[in-house]
Amino acid sequence: MENNCLTNDINSLLNLFENQVNIDTDLKERVADLLEQMNRKQIIEKHPYEVYTTTRRGKTYFVTYITDETKVNHRRQISATTKENLENKIYIEYQKKTLFTFEKVSFEWLKYYKTTVKDTTFDRTMSDYNRFIPNCSFAKKSIAKIKPFEIKEYLQTIILQEKLKKRAYSNLKSMLNGIFRYALDKEYISKNPMHDLIVSTANLEQSEKKTKEEEVFTNKEKDLLRDFIKEDASNFKNTVPYAILLSFQLGLRVGELIALKWTDVSENTIHIQRQEVIVNKYDDDLNVIESAVHEVREYTKTQAGKRLLPLTPEAKEILTSVRSWNKEHQLVNDFIFVDDYGVNYNRQRINTCLYNYCKKVGIIKKSSHKIRRSVISNLLDNITNKVAVKDFAGHENLQTTLNSYYKNISDDTELYNSMCSCL
Repeated sequence: MENNCLTNDINSLLNLFENQVNIDTDLKERVADLLEQMNRKQIIEKHPYEVYTTTRRGKTYFVTYITDETKVNHRRQISATTKENLENKIYIEYQKKTLFTFEKVSFEWLKYYKTTVKDTTFDRTMSDYNRFIPNCSFAKKSIAKIKPFEIKEYLQTIILQEKLKKRAYSNLKSMLNGIFRYALDKEYISKNPMHDLIVSTANLEQSEKKTKEEEVFTNKEKDLLRDFIKEDASNFKNTVPYAILLSFQLGLRVGELIALKWTDVSENTIHIQRQEVIVNKYDDDLNVIESAVHEVREYTKTQAGKRLLPLTPEAKEILTSVRSWNKEHQLVNDFIFVDDYGVNYNRQRINTCLYNYCKKVGIIKKSSHKIRRSVISNLLDNITNKVAVKDFAGHENLQTTLNSYYKNISDDTELYNSMCSCL
């Protein structure tokens, strides 16, 4: 307890000096060094195990033990060729156990993690981090002292408190595992407490099953919407409606749709190779300095997202109409779908227009992603080669296409008539 108090006092003094801009930098450094030496001296004096010497192959070693809860006797032997080096090891081990709290290590991991993933992935992780990590039950505890049962208890509690669903829980568990693996790699801990951890998921919230009308555009709705948009062409104020029509032909992610360039178009195909993303901008301390920034990136969601898609006759007609519109309105840009200022549209503009058309034709409001799901479902219903549909969708594996995207798009009457003809 005395050592912990001393450590806290030292850290407080260091923070105080750090924030005093009028104090000479050299003085700050000298004070910091002095406090560090005092802290080290206190730790060595309070070390609970005896230091002794032994000889190995004619060489003298200084030996002692340090506390290690993962060992049978709750201690681990360390040695060095000099007493000073051994004392350094003792001090470093103490720092690992007392200064490296879960909160501190998790933030350190977060900074590292940012350098390893795409911005969109980091934004999702940052959201989960802010939701779960700062107030977790062991946030202030030394990461080396966290037991598997504590993590298990926390996860089971948070499932109930936050009414977590399967995906949210999976993301949280993956994040915790990443933090502890990082701590293991940095040698802050000697064993990952997440390893072989089994947590009951019986209390996870079940996702509410949506109706067909909420998930996709049925065949009847698709025809109704497309016909209405085409007939409304004389009232178009921009090329957004054409983007919606093209989406019904290509089944693109909306970020891919609005990032299309004329150079992607050839006679019979279109090359999908980039996307718009919405990301936050962070400073060095991971504070958001600019939020929800729309940017076009020269990569797709996954490697499988880079693909050549065939252009149907209707898709070619739509692109021809867009060319004519842009020429008539003197819109010169590499991007296909641009506003009056020559700036490509963002996804919200596409969805807002689609919502308005849904309202006009009297169907449930649905986003552009429902168009994508409808197109993929239609292809799965009509094409025997399911792998070809997977490639068309830009998915990494077939199970995603079949399990996450396929929905029955037949209307009830259409389905009933089909069943009657078969049964």
